[in-house]
Amino acid sequence: MGRLSSLKAEILEAMDGFRVVDHHDHLREVLFKRCLMEIDLPFFFARGYVRSDLVSSGLPDSFYEPSEDYPNMPKVFSYLMEGRDESEKTWSRLKPYLERVRNTIYYRYLLIALRDLYGFEDEGFGENWKELSDKVRAKSRDNPKWALELMEKTNIHRVILDVAGTGPPSTEIVEDERFVQVVRMDGFITGDANAVKNFVGNEPLKTLDEYLEALDDAFERSVKAGVVGIKSGLAYQRVIEYREVPRCKAERVFKKGLEKASLEGKRFFQDFMMHEVCKRCSEYRVPFQIHTGIQAGNYNTIRNADPTHLTNLLRKYPDVKFDIFHGGYPYFREAGILAKYFPNAYVDGCWLTHISPSAYKEALNEWLEIVPATKIFAWGGDHVIPEHTYASLKLAKNLIAEVLAQKVLSGSFSMKTALWVAGRIMGENAVEVYGL
Repeated sequence: MGRLSSLKAEILEAMDGFRVVDHHDHLREVLFKRCLMEIDLPFFFARGYVRSDLVSSGLPDSFYEPSEDYPNMPKVFSYLMEGRDESEKTWSRLKPYLERVRNTIYYRYLLIALRDLYGFEDEGFGENWKELSDKVRAKSRDNPKWALELMEKTNIHRVILDVAGTGPPSTEIVEDERFVQVVRMDGFITGDANAVKNFVGNEPLKTLDEYLEALDDAFERSVKAGVVGIKSGLAYQRVIEYREVPRCKAERVFKKGLEKASLEGKRFFQDFMMHEVCKRCSEYRVPFQIHTGIQAGNYNTIRNADPTHLTNLLRKYPDVKFDIFHGGYPYFREAGILAKYFPNAYVDGCWLTHISPSAYKEALNEWLEIVPATKIFAWGGDHVIPEHTYASLKLAKNLIAEVLAQKVLSGSFSMKTALWVAGRIMGENAVEVYGL
């Protein structure tokens, strides 16, 4: 074993004893107290991030036509909710496109879970795919117990869940001290009446004052319920630059009716409301997670999500701890610079490990050169299937150990410093910043 490999193995062994914080995940249905969703091998792949590669390779969008009966479930997989087995028909539709994406990391990192958890080594998926599929489905029937077992296996101390949308934290999740939640206020920002109703019910909000009072109530209820942060995913819908807008302009748009507003009017209102959310994050002392960089799926506009668009918010709200998600990929240098410039900016590598391991290593290496290690969150699974989170963490630990071993070998870090960094970025920073 070479010196680099030896150092990496030593760091990995030490990391296995560290408390890990999963900084961001969507493990919703599998953690329900009564989990009804089953998972077979076709769903295991099709529901993961490899979906975007499958569509990019030619899989028709119609494959993902939503089910009318089961929210968040494509119609083609309805059988999983009904106790039937149509996996062979679904696999036959999916497999030709899986063959086209065998090189991508979205496909390849999932093999880690299939190898470690099911002893499956045949990445070509020959005739024994059905045997594997049945094993995966059998395990899924044991959720949430199976998901909790995987957390225990990987020494996950806390999971910061994003499952509630714009609404109070979910009470459907199995009770476990390891689970904490963030909630989104995007519905308030965009004026989505249906989302806002999750907090206020059907009570009509006739004035902007009433609307802002409802936002106050949403924050107060969320914090009292134990929410540890606020989340925004508006990079999927618009550019994440939020200008300062006079209240009078926002009020005029609100009075006339948001559904009738022009695009410019809607943006005025949204910009104004984003600043109102930031003010309340400051007041209630809760971190603000903001999606930046690559958006899941296909057909989006990447420049909308450049993290440098957030500069004015970082400057205007110094008391708000902004958690810049996904390393801003492909703008990971820009995200790192924000964390270097602003005391209230933190850079988060959640999802990035399995977007591009090469980019993750490059990003982490550079961040450790320019950003205080206490401001880096290394990993979050960002999944709905527990095996995917397992695979992502296994990959993340390997990449982190590789980066740190190289720094020790080059003389940049002592082993003591490398292990201190690993402990901070894998969990201790989140414990401190999110009050875990």
